[in-house]
Amino acid sequence: MVDVTEVPLLGSKLEAPAPPPGLVERPRLGRVLDAGLQRPLTLVNAPPGWGKSVLLSWWTRATDLRVGWLGVEDGDDPRFWSHLRAALSSAGGFAGDALPSPDEAPHEVFLARLAAVLADLREPVSVVLDDFHRIRDPRVLKGLEYLVRHAGRSLRMIIVTRGGPGPPLARLRLAGAVTVLEAAELSFTMAETAELLAALGLELPDRYTRMLLQRTEGWPAGLRLAGLSMRGHCDPLRFVDGLTGDHEAIAGYFVSEVLDGLDDGHLEVLLCGSVLDQLTGSLADALTGRSDGERVLAELWKAGTFLDPVGDRRSSYRCHRLLGEFLRRELARRAPRRVPDLHRRAAAWYAARGSSPEALQHALLSGDWRMATDLLAGHWPDIVLSDSAPPFGAPDPAPPEAALRDNPDLALACALHQRILGDRQGTDRYLRLAEDRAAEAGDGKAGDEKATAIRLIRSVTAGDVAATFSLASRLLAHREGGEGARSVALSALGTARLATGDLRAAETALDDGVAAAERAGLDRARAVCLSRLAVARALLGDLHLAGRTAHDSLSVMAAPAVCGYAYLALAITHHEWGDGKEAARYLDLAKSPGDRLLTALIGIVRLWSLQAGESSAGADGTLREARRALTGWAVPTYIAHRFTAAEAALRTSFGDTGTAARLLADQAGASPGGSAPLAVALARVQLRDGDPETALRTAAGAPNGELGLSLEAGLLEALAADRLGRDRHASATLEKILRLADRERFRGVFLREGRAARRLLSSHLDSGTACWPFVMDVVGCAAERTVDGPVAPLTERELTVLRYLQSVLTTEEIAAEMHLSVNTVKTHTRHIYRKLTASRRREAVRKAREARLL
Repeated sequence: MVDVTEVPLLGSKLEAPAPPPGLVERPRLGRVLDAGLQRPLTLVNAPPGWGKSVLLSWWTRATDLRVGWLGVEDGDDPRFWSHLRAALSSAGGFAGDALPSPDEAPHEVFLARLAAVLADLREPVSVVLDDFHRIRDPRVLKGLEYLVRHAGRSLRMIIVTRGGPGPPLARLRLAGAVTVLEAAELSFTMAETAELLAALGLELPDRYTRMLLQRTEGWPAGLRLAGLSMRGHCDPLRFVDGLTGDHEAIAGYFVSEVLDGLDDGHLEVLLCGSVLDQLTGSLADALTGRSDGERVLAELWKAGTFLDPVGDRRSSYRCHRLLGEFLRRELARRAPRRVPDLHRRAAAWYAARGSSPEALQHALLSGDWRMATDLLAGHWPDIVLSDSAPPFGAPDPAPPEAALRDNPDLALACALHQRILGDRQGTDRYLRLAEDRAAEAGDGKAGDEKATAIRLIRSVTAGDVAATFSLASRLLAHREGGEGARSVALSALGTARLATGDLRAAETALDDGVAAAERAGLDRARAVCLSRLAVARALLGDLHLAGRTAHDSLSVMAAPAVCGYAYLALAITHHEWGDGKEAARYLDLAKSPGDRLLTALIGIVRLWSLQAGESSAGADGTLREARRALTGWAVPTYIAHRFTAAEAALRTSFGDTGTAARLLADQAGASPGGSAPLAVALARVQLRDGDPETALRTAAGAPNGELGLSLEAGLLEALAADRLGRDRHASATLEKILRLADRERFRGVFLREGRAARRLLSSHLDSGTACWPFVMDVVGCAAERTVDGPVAPLTERELTVLRYLQSVLTTEEIAAEMHLSVNTVKTHTRHIYRKLTASRRREAVRKAREARLL
């Protein structure tokens, strides 16, 4: 008898969704999915609209592997195993009724039989479980874990979901059996954004494309919605300039995909938390008066509601920018009178935990002027060093004239708030107002110390070295400021010394600043001094000490004013150690919220990484970005020389020695006097141009600068002497710099010079060296870097196609030779290109030969 209540399995559930119009293919993610097939489970986990299903749909069509598909819907829990059986069967390769039915035996017996059948397969089978978050039964997760563990290498499962994976899958993840793609990886890149806009018939200047990418944070659905809306807009550039989460199409998406699925308690936490950049359970409780904030935030994250955990412990969450803007609009519409009270509660919460800068911001936004001035009076050295991001959508608090007249310190508090917002004119307006009010009260010195400190930190951020020296001296001259004022002044003075290249003086000032901050009990000032001290030590070549100092600063306080410089220092140390991947990771973490010096230094180090061959793609774009960081301010000579030398070295590595020489001559003419960076870069140009005699003299005469520059100059001198046949000179010079490099493990300087340095080092091993272990280490690393293998192994069929690709046969002729269809050969070729990160046939053959596949 047929059960008329049984819901039939629709064929559409076993088919990947059709790609959207204007599909942007994403080979970089395809390579991750290809590599993921080496593990039993791939987890694609992100909030709605992040292109998960689109990516998997494209990938399953592009691959020639056996891949089944199951689109999960609400209420599928009881029928899940029947549906999974159908999805596996649709992938093909199973004879008759080889797959057991869940209706024929108890559940545990069915799972064991299914695992046994899968384990016996000659070729692995893959299955995509789309929208898996709709499964609520924890026994399903447990059963999948069982299958993954016991099916061996024959089953490859790809789970597409929102939020947390659940305890069973988390255990597999801890065991290293899971490849993970999350929102950070799925976010669109600049190139993918431009491709999407082009597919929609839009062409924007790079600046506006980048602005659109930043405002959407790479959210694919947000970018597509914005692009579709722009097509009907009379002024697309103005549209991008004003895009927020309030836009009708984006707001509608949030209503349907986020708000409609929430109960009142979860919605209240989201709405109240929208006044903040980051939210913890305790802070959510303080805002709402509830006691379950931590649990609610965890549940919101697991539901995929555009909350990102901050850090590994998932105790703090950050809301997506567009959703935050939408939620603030909803809060203002539903309960406008609650907004000041929410800021007041946030201010009290931060103040109770010693977070004075955040407390001050929220006190001003709440209109509690007394709380704001009390915080300034008691904690100004800590507050003035803050460059923490202002609360989402924070406006100008605009206190009434009467409040400003009665209390000049309130104007100083507002000046600090405007500085954090990056509003220079607003900062100056409130500073002048504070001085005018103090003068009217007959006390021209009232608040002078605080005003000087505000101007000082603003000059540091703006890169105004002359003003920084002057204001730092003025603040140090204040007797009543104590150790707090002294630590602020020394942090600024040390940063200015860093900008001028007076690194030993910078180290002394910042070291003294650390001591003053410790005596005053100011964690933020101590962390700020430590982070800049780490950069000075990294540039000087004290790499191990620089690394420890950077980690010390981060352990004291992970604030924006600290992290940018600390991560930059770690990027420099790993670059000099020859660890390009770690250097790139730390460089990506280094942020520069309005700090001109930090932005310039980050740009210079990015050019170093390009010269090192760690990434040759996008060199022109990186150069443009780095140049942009040097516009609009009086760039110190040291920074200008460092940048020009880095650009010249990069162009020399590309063979463009003519441009490199002109750049160096122009810079030397603009600022006469000896310069180690320029001399080293010029010696490299001369050596590349076949003039070793001049290169040797230039390198030998380079001013004695930082250790890294001295090592570069010495290596170029040794290479030039070797080319001239002066073996003793080359050997003596090489041994001298090896002794210096060995102490701090400076491997990068040798690795960047490529085969010539490797050959010289290998010869030096034969002639004898006191640095044998270090030289062997460098030579071994250099050998590894000469081969750049594929991201994922090639199959036997792909290797056969690859061998044909090195011939002159056309695709049609290769297909005829292999007795395959033309489309199959094209599919294999696409996979080869993706795995070898190549875009053309000749490039793929070249990379295959370098990887010794041919």
